[in-house]
Amino acid sequence: MKITWMRTGADGRTTFEDLQIATTRGERGDETPLLQIDGVFFRTGQPALDMDFHNAPRRQLVIPLGGELEVEVGDGTVRHIGTGDALLADDLDGQGHKSRFIPDGATVVFAVLPEDADPSAWRA
Repeated sequence: MKITWMRTGADGRTTFEDLQIATTRGERGDETPLLQIDGVFFRTGQPALDMDFHNAPRRQLVIPLGGELEVEVGDGTVRHIGTGDALLADDLDGQGHKSRFIPDGATVVFAVLPEDADPSAWRA
């Protein structure tokens, strides 16, 4: 399972890293290990937003259920996170990122990670 990890680099600029979480093949499909979270909330009727540079408000997985999230980091790299993709927003300080939610009325789930979670341990 691929997760796009958006985090603050050593230079203070937000950067992307692709994490590949190992999966096992099960009767119901490929499955990751259980990931610890502090809670989940859903945002429905998400208005179309175009936000300038800002930091993530907390460490969270952002998973569009309908619609798309476009994210731009410090070096100008843009990623599109669509239905079924997952973005780990982890740039709590530094330059931050730009984000755009499209279209109007999207549904997004946010899974909040514990402060001590170590996403680098998710690498396959």
